[in-house]
Amino acid sequence: MRNDFNLFEARLESVLHPVHPSSKYVQTLRQRINFKAPVEVAQRLASPPSMLMILGGVLSVSLLLITVARAIFYLVNRSKI
Repeated sequence: MRNDFNLFEARLESVLHPVHPSSKYVQTLRQRINFKAPVEVAQRLASPPSMLMILGGVLSVSLLLITVARAIFYLVNRSKI
């Protein structure tokens, strides 16, 4: 069984060759997806307005989930009576 995988991997390695894109292509792609350095992303997350938005979003979603769970629980218990 192990030998079969080794043969399969050797066959794939001989057929598939690595492709190295040009640096111009990589640079253009980074600009198109607006690539930001990890330090810049960390600085944006540390700013108070974005932290308040994240906190508000998490609280809103958790309240929504609790409300939906309570409604389902109420409807299920009501049908048992």
